[in-house]
Amino acid sequence: MSAEIYYIIVLSQVWRRVAGTIRHTGVGALKLHFAYVAIPLLAQASLAVAATTTSVTDATLEQEFARNVRPFVTEYCSACHSGATPAASFDLLQFSSLGAVVTDYPHWALVREKLSAKAMPPAGMPQPPEDVRQKVIDWVSDLLKNQALKHAGDPGPVLARRLSNAEYDYTIRDLTGVDLRPAKEFPVDPANQAGFDNSGESLTMSPALMSKYLDAARQIADHMVLKLDGFSFAPYPMLVETDREKYAIQRIVDFYARQPTNFTDYFEAVWRYKYRLALGEPTATLTRVAAETRVSPRYLPMVWQALEQTKEDVGPLAKLQAMWRALPAPKGHQPELAHDGCVRMSDFVTRIRRHTEKLFDPPSIPGMNANFQPFVVWRDREIAAHRRDFDRTALRVEGEPPPGDFIVTQGPTFGGGEQAAVKKAIADYIKDRRTDPDLVVPAGERARYEAAFARFSSVFPTGFALPERGRFYPITTIDQGRYLGAGFHNVMGYFRDDATLRDLILDEAGKKELDALWQEFDFISDYTIRTWQQFIFNGGGGGRGITVERPSFGDSTSQRVIFEYRDQYLKAVPPEHPEVTQALTVHFESINSEIRWVEQARIVAEPRHLDALLKFASRAYRRPLAKDERDEILAYYRELREKSHLTHEDAIRGSIVSLLVSPDFLYRVDLSDAGATASTISKQQRGKPDVR
Repeated sequence: MSAEIYYIIVLSQVWRRVAGTIRHTGVGALKLHFAYVAIPLLAQASLAVAATTTSVTDATLEQEFARNVRPFVTEYCSACHSGATPAASFDLLQFSSLGAVVTDYPHWALVREKLSAKAMPPAGMPQPPEDVRQKVIDWVSDLLKNQALKHAGDPGPVLARRLSNAEYDYTIRDLTGVDLRPAKEFPVDPANQAGFDNSGESLTMSPALMSKYLDAARQIADHMVLKLDGFSFAPYPMLVETDREKYAIQRIVDFYARQPTNFTDYFEAVWRYKYRLALGEPTATLTRVAAETRVSPRYLPMVWQALEQTKEDVGPLAKLQAMWRALPAPKGHQPELAHDGCVRMSDFVTRIRRHTEKLFDPPSIPGMNANFQPFVVWRDREIAAHRRDFDRTALRVEGEPPPGDFIVTQGPTFGGGEQAAVKKAIADYIKDRRTDPDLVVPAGERARYEAAFARFSSVFPTGFALPERGRFYPITTIDQGRYLGAGFHNVMGYFRDDATLRDLILDEAGKKELDALWQEFDFISDYTIRTWQQFIFNGGGGGRGITVERPSFGDSTSQRVIFEYRDQYLKAVPPEHPEVTQALTVHFESINSEIRWVEQARIVAEPRHLDALLKFASRAYRRPLAKDERDEILAYYRELREKSHLTHEDAIRGSIVSLLVSPDFLYRVDLSDAGATASTISKQQRGKPDVR
């Protein structure tokens, strides 16, 4: 390669590094970058150009060293710079060859400087002829040119260094998916003499700093949460049941919130489809409109058919179709023109479905009242199963007696204030329902209207998913904040109510994701076991009137105990109440089934967690793992299980801690053969922290 071409290459490197400096550190660092990077590179390139007139080889330099330099040193320098105590601790006689000089070029650059200034040999000592002095100066300069060309583009060895605080935070964020910023507790990174804080000379490790890294690793591992197919990290520690519940519940609630369940959006979407030509989209399809408006492509055709392709004469769907036909037609590109009308249509649907929701009065017998947990869950199941149905008693037929009283809710209250508030809310609910003019049916038309309400209810459910349920459902203004709750009295308990979301809105991928979230809810938090144990030792809410034999705590979740409990309650059921027998049987069998599933799922998941641990290690080390490293990681996990008697979860946490304090993670090795060097460092320095 010619020197001119090399000069161009170096210039391109300079500008690439300058651009990187501006991008990562701002224009303010540009001056410093030129001083320490650009200028040396350009100087190196200039030397390369100069070398076009003087081509110096190693052989020539070796010959000149033996012929001119070595004799010069012996005659004019050895008197001071040799022996046991050489001047300036610099023994020039130790350099017997070109190779020896190359290893200590900085000192020889100083020799050239002193000779050029005629500062050496010092005054009073024999002085060499000028031509002899110049030959040594030229030889040292030629050596510089020779080495500059030979190692062009090679910065030399770069020391292995620990991650900077910023790199550590970013790496932890990339590994965990959570911005934990553990380095906020670390000392500020020091800078080297050039002002940079990313060099091996400045980013060293001390015992005190290593202790902080260990503490940070433990805190990070505390955020780990085991899942069915691996593990991930939460924004907060996952060490107690309430944190596990909060994490799992929030994932489901967030999933519900992301789904397109607003009726207004669907009405606007079908309006856009109806007027696609006027809106400039003549080729639009329902599927395309669904994608553009971010609604469900499964549910949108149902809404279109209900509004446009089915003619209704009576009932709520007939009125909704009239509201639909009254929406204004666009005159040009006016996609928001029908929004207000669509909101009114949505409000109408919501009101009718609230006033016609099919509610259920829980069964009760002496000793087991309506707030008995099996009966509360029975009511939840019935309500969930009838969200696309309607309450026929809500219709008021002219000429017929008004419907009798009905029970809205029997949830227990705490204190007189809450009791009064609940009574008022129930009275308002009944009044709104009984005064709704759209629930009035002409005399002799009940059957016709019931069929019309049934068709309407099948398309427009009372809800797609219920993220929150208090003790007084359908009264939602009191006892708020019980996300995914079953509505139990004074104890925890959860119930899944999203069948219409699965049936009408979600595609197969969405169904799979939602099912996995609910499975992981119990897998992560053990809510079924904890609810069951509260049921046993707190009397099950409204079931304290039945005397049952309680088991020991350690044996409380076995299938034998669960079914013995079931049988004790079944014995108290009179034969004339088969609905109670069914409610009890289904409740206890579902609890046993869920607990058995979690037990089996944990066994199946353990190998997956170990695979996830190895993948985590590979990402942490920023390279593939060698076989001995994989074996070492798994051996350490087994040691924590067998010798330290840790649980599977705690052993995984301990293993994560060991990975996060390993030199393979904490250090960067920016060498050409980084992988080999990293392995060497690991074998020499890798240690395991005490995580017990």
